[in-house]
Amino acid sequence: MIPHSLFLESQHTDSLADTLKEIGYTFERIHSLDEVAKTLDEGKFHFLIFHVTDVENPEAQEKLTEFVKNHPYTLIILVTDSTKWDVTASLLKQHKVYDFIQTPIDVSHLQFTLDRSLQYLLTKQKSQLIYEAENHLYKRMVEIFDWKKSLTHKENENIAADIIHQMNINLFQGSGIGTLMSVVSILISKSKLDLEGKNYSIPKPVMDLLSENYEAAKSMFDSMSISQSVIDDEMLVENMESPAKLLSIIQNEAEILNEALDIKSQKINLSQIPSSVSGKKIHFDETKLSYVVREIFLNAIKYSRDKDVIYLIFFHKENFLELKVINPAYQNNDGTNGIPEKFESFVFEPFFRISSVVDDSYAKFEQFRFGLGLPLVKKIMDQHQANVQIYNIENNFRNENTKDICLTIRFPLIEEEK
Repeated sequence: MIPHSLFLESQHTDSLADTLKEIGYTFERIHSLDEVAKTLDEGKFHFLIFHVTDVENPEAQEKLTEFVKNHPYTLIILVTDSTKWDVTASLLKQHKVYDFIQTPIDVSHLQFTLDRSLQYLLTKQKSQLIYEAENHLYKRMVEIFDWKKSLTHKENENIAADIIHQMNINLFQGSGIGTLMSVVSILISKSKLDLEGKNYSIPKPVMDLLSENYEAAKSMFDSMSISQSVIDDEMLVENMESPAKLLSIIQNEAEILNEALDIKSQKINLSQIPSSVSGKKIHFDETKLSYVVREIFLNAIKYSRDKDVIYLIFFHKENFLELKVINPAYQNNDGTNGIPEKFESFVFEPFFRISSVVDDSYAKFEQFRFGLGLPLVKKIMDQHQANVQIYNIENNFRNENTKDICLTIRFPLIEEEK
């Protein structure tokens, strides 16, 4: 995962943007402490970075306290120098900042600090989920893979049972192998041998049902084959193309999914790619990116309701092209809405589901199944050296006081060689 940072720009952080670009991390900048709260509410950031001189006064430090309280999954990193150790030590002691970077900023030290902080952040999120005991599978997975424990045969059997359960949901709930076997049973019992004993006659409704479920089962096996090919592929994407080529992939997948959109009379609203990225390139594998676009489209379609509009919006921010897929957030079975904050990183882990309900309506369009959709999206984006996140945002597109789900992909922009 590529960390995404928000930093307060000042004369003391002039070199920070260039250093973050050098290590390939994405970032956004603000110019006033007053902009922080609104920016954090509108997006998701792993790190909030200040220079110590910008937070020396008591009023600024009170704001730091509010940021920590309201955004526990955004770590505050302080840029400091040897003349400000007293302020730095005080803020660290009060837990108003998580870590610090000393000037002049060293590239390798910055990367080490942010990578280490990111691992802490991910561990913190996982620990919170385990503490609340809201997902039995992941609690056991963490226990099994904890370096302090040995992997016993019994534990191995337990985790295998959970994985089999997730596959069972997909294989035997709704149309697919389970129903196909039932239809075959009906076919055998309802078919009749002709008088000459050479041919069987089959009622048309039985044959129609058989054909329908054969297609569903075939689609399932096709998706297993595609998933396996992505799982086995460890190569980084080296090919580079113009970001404009993303539009043709998106338009093609949208056309393929027209039938899926018609199920609930939904629409897709697609923006243009900013002209400011002209002359730049992104890592680009057309087949893999088509898998990604299909999956994120289907997620938005499945979890939206009748006549909802799904937005795809491009932004050019700093050193990356940002693609946002936005759809309305609705209430889950546990009373939460959309993607609860504690689940934001876990939706990219295998077999994780906020809901175990399987909707057959979209089965024939799916290329990834078994709770592997978003994990494989993340793997493909990692191969493109890009970042993907999903989280709730305030509704800025509809005239209602509600939340939306926002999936954000950030493609690093590479200057075209002259």
